[in-house]
Amino acid sequence: MALVFAILAGMVIGGGIVGLQLSKRWKSQVESAQADMQQVLEQHQQEQQASQELKQKVADLEYQLNEAKKDLNHYRNQ
Repeated sequence: MALVFAILAGMVIGGGIVGLQLSKRWKSQVESAQADMQQVLEQHQQEQQASQELKQKVADLEYQLNEAKKDLNHYRNQ
């Protein structure tokens, strides 16, 4: 009877230790994944900002081009 109890106790303790180690490993992997996701998010935000700046520059240049066309047409018609 004591042998059965010892075997069961060993299985329970062993299972607990394995579960604890797996939990630590999973926690480490989750933290690593969160850090990677944060880095990707920051890079994405930087890319969005750069894209917005380029769109604004294109809009400014298009405006300047249209103004130059208007001036050219005005001078041609004089």
